[in-house]
Amino acid sequence: MDIKRKPRELGYSVQTVKGKDIQETQRDNFVNSLQGRVSGLTVTPTTGLAGASSSIVLRGFNSLSLSNQPLFVVDGVIMDNQTIDENNNGGAALGLTSSLTQNNPNRTNDYTNRIADLNPNDIESVTVLKGPEATALYGSQASSGAIIISTKKIKTGAKLGVTYDNSFRFQEVNRFPQVNNDFAPGSGGAVAAPSTNGLLSGNFTYFGPAYPSGLQKFDNVKSFFKTGFSQTHNIGLDFGTKKSSFRFSGSFFDQDGVIPNNTYKKASFRLSNYTKVTKNLDFSASLSYTNSINNKPVRGAGGYLLDLYVWPVDNDIRNYVADSKGNKILLYNTNYNADIDNPIWNAKYNKSQDLISRWVATLGVNYNPFSWLNIAGRFGYDTYNSNGYLFIHPESYLLSAATGGSLDNYWRNYYGYNHTITATAKKTIGNWSGSLMGGTMWQDYQTQMYAISGTNFTDSVRTDSSNTRPNTRLRLQRALTGQYNLSTIREIAYFGQATLSYKNFLYFQYSHRFESASTLPAQNRNYNYPAGSVSLILTDLFPSIKSNNFLNYAKLRTSLASTARLNDPYSNQSYFVPNYSSSNIQAYSYYYTNNNPNLMPERQHTYEVGGEFKFFRNIFSLDAAYYNTLCLNQISENFRASYGTGYVLNTQNAASLRNQGVELSLDVNAINKKDFGWNIHFNFNKMWSKVIDLPKSITSEYYLADTWIYGNARGGLIRGFSTGTITGYGYLRNNQGKILITPSTGLPVVDANFLVRGDRTPNFTLGTLNSFRYKNWSLNFLWDLKIGGDIFNATEEYLTYQGKSQKTADRKLTRVIQGVLNDGYQNTANPTKNTIAITPYFLNSYYTSMPEEEFIQKNVNWFRLRDITLNYYLPNSVINRVKGLKGLSVFATGNDLILITNYRGSDPAVNGVTAGSKGVGGYGFDYGNLPTPMSVNFGLRANF
Repeated sequence: MDIKRKPRELGYSVQTVKGKDIQETQRDNFVNSLQGRVSGLTVTPTTGLAGASSSIVLRGFNSLSLSNQPLFVVDGVIMDNQTIDENNNGGAALGLTSSLTQNNPNRTNDYTNRIADLNPNDIESVTVLKGPEATALYGSQASSGAIIISTKKIKTGAKLGVTYDNSFRFQEVNRFPQVNNDFAPGSGGAVAAPSTNGLLSGNFTYFGPAYPSGLQKFDNVKSFFKTGFSQTHNIGLDFGTKKSSFRFSGSFFDQDGVIPNNTYKKASFRLSNYTKVTKNLDFSASLSYTNSINNKPVRGAGGYLLDLYVWPVDNDIRNYVADSKGNKILLYNTNYNADIDNPIWNAKYNKSQDLISRWVATLGVNYNPFSWLNIAGRFGYDTYNSNGYLFIHPESYLLSAATGGSLDNYWRNYYGYNHTITATAKKTIGNWSGSLMGGTMWQDYQTQMYAISGTNFTDSVRTDSSNTRPNTRLRLQRALTGQYNLSTIREIAYFGQATLSYKNFLYFQYSHRFESASTLPAQNRNYNYPAGSVSLILTDLFPSIKSNNFLNYAKLRTSLASTARLNDPYSNQSYFVPNYSSSNIQAYSYYYTNNNPNLMPERQHTYEVGGEFKFFRNIFSLDAAYYNTLCLNQISENFRASYGTGYVLNTQNAASLRNQGVELSLDVNAINKKDFGWNIHFNFNKMWSKVIDLPKSITSEYYLADTWIYGNARGGLIRGFSTGTITGYGYLRNNQGKILITPSTGLPVVDANFLVRGDRTPNFTLGTLNSFRYKNWSLNFLWDLKIGGDIFNATEEYLTYQGKSQKTADRKLTRVIQGVLNDGYQNTANPTKNTIAITPYFLNSYYTSMPEEEFIQKNVNWFRLRDITLNYYLPNSVINRVKGLKGLSVFATGNDLILITNYRGSDPAVNGVTAGSKGVGGYGFDYGNLPTPMSVNFGLRANF
């Protein structure tokens, strides 16, 4: 709403990051620069690919099924931050349509989250409102918090100014899982049967004999990756008159990633104006445009990275095509689709592309008819269209030979309008000051999606849908009649806020919002929720506290708030889908998802207590907060109930959870001299949660289907446990906790039940930002520490099953697995101790039968140097010699240069799905994930 408040007035936690600090990181998706800079904020990139999405969560997960992403507000106007969710819900939603995407939704491809369209160079500041008490006035869209962005503005009367800066970045991948390359293809220590067709003997499982000494081995990992390069150019023009100011900015970003055929280009411009029409009236307007194109290969399951790790070390991946037509070179099979794809071939021929064109227009009006009254309006229109494809080559092992290639095409449009109009009256009477604000907000958002998929290509090059055989084509539901699928949300709200202060040291605030939303059934469509807070400046109430300069400032605060969270559009009504199997005539039947006509919004009740303190003449500044959020009427989507309902999956207000946390921010102004300064800022976060209830038909686990990425582990939720649990198969144990052993094999018995095997929630996180300045030099660097939290390393499980992980290196060592025999005495006072010796070299099932529990690494820690920047500012004595030059500086920035971790994989900051997945998502799941590359940037900044 573009409302400005003094920090001392606020009864809740707020943190601000300067736009300068964001720009200094040189990260193209600016949300990645926020990690470690705000306590309680977690950013998880999907992968290290160019154009990757990032999920952002404030204060943990408050919804089990719906989105936990915060609202983004730019200059008082809401901006869209969607990421495509590939799930199509039987063709009725906004996903894709091929069997590949529907069998592995949000796991094999990625789509940039749309807030990344914003040019980081336009940002003046980012203010993070973490809890619902701070966002009650923004409505249910902000139930997961809000990120308030203010853009750069120029004062009236400013002379013509020109700014230019650039950055040239080099990237490399330097972290990989440990892969064992000592053993040849085969089984049980024996080489595979000799080839009779001129191809190599064996397959892509490496349980054969050791490679002979002297064998030429190729460093295929080094051959695959390359040095990525990107360049950024920003220009700004400022001009002002007595009553008006203008700012134009333009940006061009061009990235060539660290893997073949991965590029991301983005160009944008923004024109803004501020005009003071009269003494009492002013307005601001802006128009921005962004155009981007992202080319990328398939990731995760079936992606290039898993192919690279299992590729035979005695074969050079650089030889990947058999002829000028691009046909694969076969290693072990005569069938193209039976051989794993060469990773370079995979990255080149299994590909996808996204094109984006986006316009955003905003208008702000302020009218002050009286000194005590302000009327303000913020109006915004946000629209974009995107189109793209996912192309799988006919020869890829992801498909059968009969499929003949797979192609997904989509066209997506977004139209979003919102406005907020407020009237605020202020009055001071004696020692009391107060204000009353009333307002209304209208939101109207529509997303359109047209998607079609097909197989059996006419040729292996074209990426338009006409390249597929007509009778194989699948479409979203409305596409059958040539229309787009729709997702429409409309909300109208009326709200009020009252504030009262006494002698500027005691502040009360109360707000209430009444809202009506189109996504809910008529009987539940209207709802309301309150919020209140208190702030007390102790050092103003008791000035003597400050007398010894130990405590210079002390503020206590508390807040209590409720808010709501909306269901997805159309989840309150079941729908028909084509039923091709029941009749030769076009027939329809209900889809197997039972939507609920009685849905209500989710409810959150939060209280927060905290304080702000400054010590020793403001050298130390501490902000502390404890929050407690109770989430009720949780909407559980797509859970299984009795088939007697007539459906397989159901939707219901039937779950609850509690989320708690402690946040600390400590600022230390250690040294502040004329020529030297040192500042340290710490951001500490510890959070914990508990699932209180689930739908009654669920006796054990409610799981997030997107996270079932490999094997038998997934993001399952169980009553009494946290929201970050990993459920999966494990070892069967007796009543003393000892592993049961099969007497006939000497191998452990697998417990084929999805039980809690791990918890992704970290013990705590700590961001530490150091800022040094010395004369014309400055050095800033951010360390990010995470302690605890488990990771399901599905990459290691896959490599182990192929005989490639480091876990299989000691296969020749004879061993006895500790445990007791599963012989009927396992739960007695004297169970039979296992003494059966096995040698995995001759018994591959020792590795291939390991359950997922074996690959959930416990208590993963990391200490990461996220960003480091060295700046040099040319002295004025030099600058003044150049006519028209006002400032010039050069810089060098490094990102992710150092990672110290106990994780066995390549990078513990992983997400098995995309930011488009809902609920708790796939953080802590690692399956074929490209690690975040390390990067070094060089550039200059000039002012004219």
